[in-house]
Amino acid sequence: MMGASTENLRITWGRWGMEKQLAALWREAFGDGERETDLFFRNRWRPQDTLVMEENGRVVSALYLLPCRMETAAGKVQAHYIYGAATLQAFRGRGCMGALVEAAGRAGQARGDYASVLLPGEESLYEFYRRFGYRTVFGVEELTLSREEILAHCPQPISSRIFTGLECAAVRDQCLQGRKGAVLWDAPAIQYALWVHHMAKGSSVFVPGGYCLFTHDGVVQEWMGRVPGAWQALAEALQQTGRDALQVRLPVGSPLLPQRGKVRPWGMMRPLQSSILAGFPANGSPYLGLTME
Repeated sequence: MMGASTENLRITWGRWGMEKQLAALWREAFGDGERETDLFFRNRWRPQDTLVMEENGRVVSALYLLPCRMETAAGKVQAHYIYGAATLQAFRGRGCMGALVEAAGRAGQARGDYASVLLPGEESLYEFYRRFGYRTVFGVEELTLSREEILAHCPQPISSRIFTGLECAAVRDQCLQGRKGAVLWDAPAIQYALWVHHMAKGSSVFVPGGYCLFTHDGVVQEWMGRVPGAWQALAEALQQTGRDALQVRLPVGSPLLPQRGKVRPWGMMRPLQSSILAGFPANGSPYLGLTME
């Protein structure tokens, strides 16, 4: 259906029944255990979002096109996020992933996606994806906040509570509304991201003003919410980590600490419909953020 590549390799959509092969590929490529792979295949995996390369029925490479939305000048449009791209060790260097990435672009166009987005797992992969039409458009502002500065804004952290993907999605959608290029997720996708985050030894804080996700080594991976609530959440994160400082990632131009951070590239986009480029910012302000890393 997707056409053939070289030798006995062919690209096709995923099928029910190939989960065990896909999970084995995932574990070999990423070093995850059964708990991590089961989380994905029980909660987020769908054959129609899966592209695989097979050799005589054996899965040798795969990637997943997770549905998302993107804010544009014309409103919210359909897009996909490339996730879990992996190739068996014995088949690397044979062009399998490049062929899958090209097929993903064609598949996305065929199903009406306006863009394909991704966050390379390491710096060297930015150059790899540029070969297939991806460009670095997303960014974050990174800055370090000392214990003294955080506690000066909020001397006593308030208790946070457990929250759901539905609540998180609502806060996130509200904060990113109208931000051109922002990537938006539905509640099930965010719930999965929260599970992955906590499984990877991260923690979260939910306060009346919003939420933040942080790691135990003091990196705030995402803050969303109103400015007053941010300091409450940061104080709680500081207390939980026991660190002397937090490294904080924010959307470019965040009102929390304007012009304090250093802009860092944080993701790539390949336009699949030319209309998405109308009014698309070129200053790194589009926000990818939460990516189930």
